[in-house]
Amino acid sequence: MKSTDVKLGRKSSEVYQGLKKQIVLAQLPAGQQLIELEVAKTVNCSQSTVREAMMRLQEDGLIVRQGYRGTVVSSVSAAEGQESLDIRARVESHAAHFSIGNFDEARVEALCGLVRRMEAAADADDEYGLFELDQEFHRAVYEAANLPALLPILERCSLCSHRFKIAQSATRRTLRETAMRHWSIIDAIKTGDAQELERVMFHHVASVIGEVDEAKPTESADLRMSDAMAAIFERTQKEDAHLPNPMLIGWDEAQANFHQTAQRWNQVNEAQFHMHYFSVPGVSGPMTAVRIMPRKGARTGTLLYLHGGGWVFGSIQTHLGAMARLAEVTGLSVVGVDYGMAPGAPFPQGLNDAVGAWHWLRTGSCTLDLSGPWLVSGDSAGANIALSLMLDLKLLGEPLPDAALLFYGVYSADHQTVSHKQCGGGQFGLSTAKMAWYRQQYLSGTRQNADDPRVSPALGELQGLPPIYMNAAGLDCLRDDSTLLARRLAEAGVAHVFKVVPGVTHGFMQMSSELPEALAAFHDAADFVARVLPPAV
Repeated sequence: MKSTDVKLGRKSSEVYQGLKKQIVLAQLPAGQQLIELEVAKTVNCSQSTVREAMMRLQEDGLIVRQGYRGTVVSSVSAAEGQESLDIRARVESHAAHFSIGNFDEARVEALCGLVRRMEAAADADDEYGLFELDQEFHRAVYEAANLPALLPILERCSLCSHRFKIAQSATRRTLRETAMRHWSIIDAIKTGDAQELERVMFHHVASVIGEVDEAKPTESADLRMSDAMAAIFERTQKEDAHLPNPMLIGWDEAQANFHQTAQRWNQVNEAQFHMHYFSVPGVSGPMTAVRIMPRKGARTGTLLYLHGGGWVFGSIQTHLGAMARLAEVTGLSVVGVDYGMAPGAPFPQGLNDAVGAWHWLRTGSCTLDLSGPWLVSGDSAGANIALSLMLDLKLLGEPLPDAALLFYGVYSADHQTVSHKQCGGGQFGLSTAKMAWYRQQYLSGTRQNADDPRVSPALGELQGLPPIYMNAAGLDCLRDDSTLLARRLAEAGVAHVFKVVPGVTHGFMQMSSELPEALAAFHDAADFVARVLPPAV
């Protein structure tokens, strides 16, 4: 997108374009002072020519004039980058209703030509050329709506969001992928369906940084179970109706019942895997661990898996099926550990056990043939510990995982979210009351605040984390924990994919032997692994 409010002569335009390129690519960093006379000497032109160029840069929001303190390159915070994306997504997607009838064959072919040029720029590793063509593409689509009053706002937001994106070294989307994403917009235009174009355009812009789910906002979420989920839920409710409330009985009995109900999902065909049980040092003694490696399709790499169960229940046995499925679809060696369970081992013992196991495995203390790339993963409370583990490693200045897979995790202590209000009554299994009880057990014996980032890691400093795949169940009181985390990852510039799986309940990935949505979620995670890690050797 290209502003036209300030008209420039040929030389001023050259100076403007040169400075703009350096600012957009962060070659001139935020806060860098720009002195007209010095710039004029560098580019061999008059000071008035530079002043004209700087007026245009100021209009674009790329520089800020600070009076006697001079002119500096403007900054773009994570909040500003995300807000500019939100504004762009709303403006561009809403324009679909006005533009869809104005795309004739010539206009569509012109857009196709722009995408082909974008692909050529990507193949030439010309990031700035790709950026300019991207701006031209979106301007052409928007101009079909004939809403010129909003164009300056759109242009400024586009510059802001792209500057933020380009400055984030964590993003893993290739230039080729960036170019090819635009074909989906052209496909939507060809349908002639304004709603489809609106949907595609919103997702395209909103996911400039990382990926975002295309599902409906949580406020209007569909609260119906899928047919397969409903059948499983009805059957298991009947099978487990005789079991007492785990919050009202002793821990040993409740843990035994948890294992009993998990057996239905953990029938692993050991002929398909190399499985090895061993011990890992823990805070209070050795922890049982298991390594699962597929006999076919194995690749180099190790994934540490931390099981769910509300920090209170569960073990590697209750999640053996899920770990085997991860090993099958990713080809990685999956290692699970029996970290300490509350209330006998309250916070931070389970987390410290996980961090210790990570160190022990990575430093070669384990006699098994484990190697990188290194990933961490977990579901529910295990996803909480996996994310907190990464924050601990970052704080210690130690190497982080190469990627993380987080499944329907608990990342905050906020029980006033829309998802808690919609799904927290227990009608879909996990309830708000049970989550409060789990957290009470986890924090028993400690004065730790529930909002401490090691307990509620969505509130931590997330900058610098590795690429993350995360999902949430549509019928889960914890759904908006993941929504919060996805937003905070975007604000921090962390490359991520976030998907809400509609029609399923908390813990659905345990059911991959029967539930199509669960098997699809594992394959989504495997696709992410294949995309962000080096090719398997």
